[in-house]
Amino acid sequence: MEKRQHPRIQPFVASCRYLDGERRVPGFLTDLSRAGARIHSDVETPAEGATISVEVRIGRLATHVRLPATVRWNRPSERGGFVFGVSFDGIAAEEQKILDGVIEEFRRRAAQLV
Repeated sequence: MEKRQHPRIQPFVASCRYLDGERRVPGFLTDLSRAGARIHSDVETPAEGATISVEVRIGRLATHVRLPATVRWNRPSERGGFVFGVSFDGIAAEEQKILDGVIEEFRRRAAQLV
């Protein structure tokens, strides 16, 4: 049963970093939605329920955003490394506008390919 309230855009991949306490860990952001995403990393993931920040450059102008997030689940990746899901919690209106713009642009371009 699908638990997501917001559809994800796929395939979407952007390099990112997540801040877990003092650790700044590189990874890749995938499966983006207006409310969350999936992160792939070579480093073991934060615990479920952990609060992190995700830094990513997205959008047509490669805008740098820092998104507060909560880790919802984590596991080893089938392709090596680790993967975890996050929900964006308490993001500012400006960051939400950027996310919504990225998602809309992705959908617009995908529709042109069909």
